[in-house]
Amino acid sequence: MTRWPDSFILTLAIAPRVTFCRSQLWNEDSKMNRSPLKVWILTTSIVSALLYTQPIAAQVIPDTTLPVGERSQVTGNTNAQIDGGARRGGNLFHSFSQFSVPTGGSAYFNNSINVQNIFSRVTGGSASNIDGVIRANGTANLFLLNPHGILFGPNASLNIGGSFVASTASSIDFVDNFQYSATNPQMTPLLTVSVPVGLQMGANPGQIEVQGNGYDLSAQVPILSSIVKGDSTAGLRVLGGQTLALIGGDINIAGGTLTAEQGRIELGSARDGQVGLGDGFVLSYPEVQNFGDIRLSRQALAYASGSSSIQVQGNQVSLADGSLLLIQNQRAQAGGSIKVNAAQSLELSGISPDGRFSAGLTSQTTGLGSGADITVSTRQLAVRDGAGIATNSFSSAKTGNITVQASDSVQLIGFSFINPIFLSSIATKAFGSGVGGTVTVSTGRLVALDGGSVSSPNYGTGRGGTVVVNATEAVELIGKSLFSSPSTVTSTSLNAGDAGVVTINTARLVVQKGGSVTSSVLATGNGGSVTINATESVEVSGTVPGALPSYIGSAAPIAPTALRQAYGLPDTPNGNSGNVTINTPFLSINDGASITVSNDGTGSAGILRVNANSISLDRDSSITAATASGEGGNLDLNVQGVLLLRNSSQITASAGGNGNGGNIEINASSIVSVPTENNDIRANSVNARGGNISINASGIFGIQPRPQDTPLSDITATGAKSALSGSVQLNINQLDPTSGLIGLPTTIVDSARLIAQGCPANQGDSFIISGRGGLPPNPEQQLDDDANWQDRRRLAVSQQQTDSKREVSRSQQPEAEDTDTKRHREFLDSTSNSQHSEIPSPTHPSITEAIAWQVAPTGEIILIANTPNQVRQDSVDHLTLCQRS
Repeated sequence: MTRWPDSFILTLAIAPRVTFCRSQLWNEDSKMNRSPLKVWILTTSIVSALLYTQPIAAQVIPDTTLPVGERSQVTGNTNAQIDGGARRGGNLFHSFSQFSVPTGGSAYFNNSINVQNIFSRVTGGSASNIDGVIRANGTANLFLLNPHGILFGPNASLNIGGSFVASTASSIDFVDNFQYSATNPQMTPLLTVSVPVGLQMGANPGQIEVQGNGYDLSAQVPILSSIVKGDSTAGLRVLGGQTLALIGGDINIAGGTLTAEQGRIELGSARDGQVGLGDGFVLSYPEVQNFGDIRLSRQALAYASGSSSIQVQGNQVSLADGSLLLIQNQRAQAGGSIKVNAAQSLELSGISPDGRFSAGLTSQTTGLGSGADITVSTRQLAVRDGAGIATNSFSSAKTGNITVQASDSVQLIGFSFINPIFLSSIATKAFGSGVGGTVTVSTGRLVALDGGSVSSPNYGTGRGGTVVVNATEAVELIGKSLFSSPSTVTSTSLNAGDAGVVTINTARLVVQKGGSVTSSVLATGNGGSVTINATESVEVSGTVPGALPSYIGSAAPIAPTALRQAYGLPDTPNGNSGNVTINTPFLSINDGASITVSNDGTGSAGILRVNANSISLDRDSSITAATASGEGGNLDLNVQGVLLLRNSSQITASAGGNGNGGNIEINASSIVSVPTENNDIRANSVNARGGNISINASGIFGIQPRPQDTPLSDITATGAKSALSGSVQLNINQLDPTSGLIGLPTTIVDSARLIAQGCPANQGDSFIISGRGGLPPNPEQQLDDDANWQDRRRLAVSQQQTDSKREVSRSQQPEAEDTDTKRHREFLDSTSNSQHSEIPSPTHPSITEAIAWQVAPTGEIILIANTPNQVRQDSVDHLTLCQRS
């Protein structure tokens, strides 16, 4: 994160007068990639520095707005004692024109012991500067109302028996509609005995700031040990079971500490509407439309214990420099809750300067009671530079749950350069025999970069927590940290306890440059399951030198030496890997990445099941269920389309040591490889029996079974020796081009008997030509749509005509014959010993249908009724039938 030069900050801090040009500051901010929240942070820090460079004089001055005889009475200067006030039942009302407490001084409300609530307002128009002690008698709750701002210095503290509410609201609202207003303090005797129900925020409420020197915390071993709170009494604190509430326009806690043992802390930033006051001063914001900003920096702390609650409500909320919202449960009661509602964003960044504590939200249990739950609701969550959200158990109790609702995005970016073991994370951690909680992250887009993670590590003997990520758009896990910790969604076992379950529901999952999704085993515990449901795609690619490749799986890898030394891990893991299920239309694995249920230790691998429309492996990528010495796992790949292997990619269920090879079952439309690229499908065993491979596909191209591995693309299931080889079964459902065909008989038959016979032409058959068209002039010429064939002659055909009758008929023709008639008659005359169609005489108008044609010497086609030398193939029965008809 870019920092302002110290000389620049010092110059602003000591300047007697500072003028800001917001546009210039914004332009400078754009250059440094700062958010509007950071601009506001800088502005408020400078203003605070200016305010606290001057000593605070005693200024507890009553006004005259209360009825005569009931006005506040102040005695003393540095140590002011406040008497009087207007008493109504259990309520005591005070009103001041100014209210400030100097360093080392005090403001003492000398109230009656039976007063339940003290309502004090400041009406003079100046902020309250408090750097001393505020005291009250008994168990009265104290309200301090100043619309123009309240600033608590490093020496400010509380000595009251009840709850404390400091607010820059304009009025306190009561159940009977009475308002005790600081902006419209009308002199009225109509004060109330009823209880307060809300704080009415004005149009421009002032800021609340708490200055301090940071928290007094320690831990034997950072991350691995519980936080121990020191004996310091600095800061604002209330007694056990009480509420400490700060409600203003903006809230800035710079090194300040807020403490409510067994109680409640409320931080609310609202700029309009009424903030509701419920039982126990539980605040609600149903009428607030515009929220202000809340920032904790310089090791600021809001601390509660037991079944306590911390609630933060604002627009942009940030915690930096190791600042914490922390609840510890050291007893047997149920855990409390930490709730952050940020209308726009929640940003957590950095660790403490001593490198021991990360900024963020933390719940811990060291007793028999469960840890507090953590709930975040915002549009954008950003966790940077080693900060985090964590629920931890150091006992037999269950950790708290974590629920994140970030409608736009969640970003988990990087690690701390002060102490690189701190990773930006959302995690539930079990260190004893307790059970990890559930981490649920729901967002539009989750991005983890350079070691950022959503995780459930189990350092103890209990069961690891459950991790669920729901991202409507995408989950992107990219890169690794300085010590090679991947950007990951994971549940890991680092002891005898089992790892938890990991589930991702998203549209797209992208795992790159060493990122991972895993349920891992690094010691003797067993791995949990991993389930991924991606409605669009899963893409896994890339490796990082010196680190594990990008992968999705339930694995038992050998941890790096530095990690084994840091956490006391064995040299090789002994637990079994869990199962992995991936459901997606498209799975792509590239550049050395892998999907795995492998085990590099002595345990066995699990089952890897993929349901996809297509799977693509390229450039040394793999799908594995392999083990170093245990039993090989099983692979179950169901692919509706193509399974593609390229450039030395592998699908393996092999086993080293004395383990048997695993089983591989592939159901695909087709399996495609390049023969010379050494792409392998293997279920081999080094010292035992090979596994079984079963492939059901419509086709396999470029890869084939072989008895041993070769430089080509192979399918193998070898064992320690040939007698121990596994089996390879290929069920290829290729299309059979002969399916559906009927074999033809080879016996010669009389084809004439297969031709249906009709009656002779003179028994009423007909041959009709209708419409336009005809034959082209020659076979090579196309048919002319405009060519018409017309024959207007009146022809009568009779087989019983004699030659003499033909002569008579011919002599009776008109002298003027048309050309077609003349040609036809000449052709008939040239044909001898045949019976031909005759040209009808005018006295015989009937027409006999043509049953054949002949070609004239001129090449013309002549239709005829009878053919010469007819050979009839009709059966006797058929002729008889025709003659009868």
